Amino acid sequence: MNIDDMTIKQARELCGMFGNTPSAQATSSNTHGELPVVVCTDKRGVVFGYTKNTNARPIELTHARMCLYWSSDVGGVFGLAETGPTKDCKISAVVPSIALEGVTAIMTVDDAAVKAWGKCSVQGR
Repeated sequence: MNIDDMTIKQARELCGMFGNTPSAQATSSNTHGELPVVVCTDKRGVVFGYTKNTNARPIELTHARMCLYWSSDVGGVFGLAETGPTKDCKISAVVPSIALEGVTAIMTVDDAAVKAWGKCSVQGR
């Protein structure tokens, strides 16, 4: 194979094999084969979920929850990826899957945040 003739998809796959990228992590370290992420959209959506491919557009998430409101103690949207939502945040119900268009950011999620997202109560219930 000539490197000059590679497609972008082939180059990404090659990088994923050797780098510590979200795509590489999704296939190696996660027990479900999916990477936990927080995705921001151009409509100001902030959604937590699991994906197999951070490069796909639209990005598909499973077990997804939306952050409707986060309190100041979270530390902003990056805090939702670092430590997860707190008791004063407002979090949606879980949907089995969702495809998100207009992605502006994808953040990998720390283990503490995964646990926090998993135990949040549904807003209004």
